[in-house]
Amino acid sequence: MKKKNKKNKNRHFYKEKTDKPIQTSNTPTLSVCMIVKNEEENLPRVLSSIQGLADEIIVVDTGSMDRTVEIARNFGAKVYFFEWCDDFSAARNESLRHATCDYILWLDGDDEVPKPEHEIIKKDLLLKRGNAFYLHIKNSMDNNEDISIQLRIFPNKKGIRFYGKVHEQVYDAIVNAKIMMSLCDAVIIHHGYYSKDEISKKLSRNIEILKKELEENPDNTTTLFFLARTLRGLNKTEEASYYLDKLIEKAKEDIKFRSTDLFRIALFEKSSILCLNSKPHEAISLIENMKTPDEKDNLLTFTLGELYYKTGDYGNAYRYLNRIKNETFKNWLLPVDPETCIKNLKTYLGISSLFAKDYDTGRLCFGYLINIEPDNKEYYHYLILSEEKAGNIDKALKLCSDALIRFEKEPSFIKKRFLLLIEKGDLDGAIDELNLIEESLYDLEVIAGGFLINCLALNLNGINHFYRLLFNNLFIPEKPFPEDYQKIMDILKKLNENKALSLFERGIKHLLGLDANKPKENPAIKA
Repeated sequence: MKKKNKKNKNRHFYKEKTDKPIQTSNTPTLSVCMIVKNEEENLPRVLSSIQGLADEIIVVDTGSMDRTVEIARNFGAKVYFFEWCDDFSAARNESLRHATCDYILWLDGDDEVPKPEHEIIKKDLLLKRGNAFYLHIKNSMDNNEDISIQLRIFPNKKGIRFYGKVHEQVYDAIVNAKIMMSLCDAVIIHHGYYSKDEISKKLSRNIEILKKELEENPDNTTTLFFLARTLRGLNKTEEASYYLDKLIEKAKEDIKFRSTDLFRIALFEKSSILCLNSKPHEAISLIENMKTPDEKDNLLTFTLGELYYKTGDYGNAYRYLNRIKNETFKNWLLPVDPETCIKNLKTYLGISSLFAKDYDTGRLCFGYLINIEPDNKEYYHYLILSEEKAGNIDKALKLCSDALIRFEKEPSFIKKRFLLLIEKGDLDGAIDELNLIEESLYDLEVIAGGFLINCLALNLNGINHFYRLLFNNLFIPEKPFPEDYQKIMDILKKLNENKALSLFERGIKHLLGLDANKPKENPAIKA
């Protein structure tokens, strides 16, 4: 055993590959390279999943004490041994050293490549020869799923190797080799299988390795970044923020670094920490000042839009979110849940659109949201409001009727239909709708609406009834109509009850502007 360890001591240094197999078809061959340790529970799943995809399987074991090696060999893998040296890239590069096929796909022990994804991968290898490929990574853990993209496939060429002792990366080597990168639609499922205690132990171990690496190279941006993210994973946000600030300072001096994906994600992480500390305006200022002038990154665009929305600046929220209204969130480097992100985007943009008077966008957003969540009452209310603001009163009324069927005569939709009928000028319809609203559910808008339609019908009993209700609901001494009507208007204005104020004013103006052609009293109105 000692002899084997000695032999493997420097295996992480790159050696030129030989003995490539002779191709028997047009499809490039594929080596699947893995590093493993004590993976007997997960290995059968991943190795079964690549049968028919991999032309060869390279498994580098870093010290398993279970049946990992036996299982790998039973699946036909070529197994090699590497003495663990706290360096994931060294172990990865050892696996690359033994690969003999045209392409390399690297996997983890808890990955899975579903069978339908095989043909997608093979097609891209055939049609985009010489490219490296990002693949979609679906993280499945604790009944949650998120999706990101990761550079997983690349040509088997001299000089391509991983860097970084933790969170090993091959991106820089691909760039230096001038290899074009593409996005493959195939999905790898990454199964999270560690307990919270095990995850905490692994994160703590990674921090120690990263700090040692940082001592060797204090200006390494990748190490600074992953150290910050690992610390954040342990909820050490203050220390994480310290290293993120170092990256931000570097970006102030290096405009090229400011345009990298790594810095964009670091900026996102820093803004997230600021928001956790109730400093959203500082987060906005940071991103606005640090993004490049030609910023087209949807991550920061979405982040800014969300921050402006949550701080009540709907104008700027609309300005940013409208740029990415068709974003699918499927090709992001950051792991996100696309469905949740799309729902948030449509909600934030839809509401901001109403303030920006872009009612078409509002209608599209809330129509989309209703399709994916048809039992959400709030989405119906916003869609109705979008149609109302756009002047489509009949469409808004139809939506109210649809909502009343779905939500079984929900009072809020009865109230909305009542107010819309007033806007349409359908006095008889408004009277019928008012009779459906229980008096215990009256609010200022309903009362003001009741006052208006009684004014329009010249129903004195009704006028007096709703006039008294206004005084009672505003908690001011009751006066007979028309005494103190100006006081009612002043208080409604002070309370920002704009809809109720508008309805009440219309009733008063109608009475003040009566002429000889005034309509007769309508006794059908509920008094």
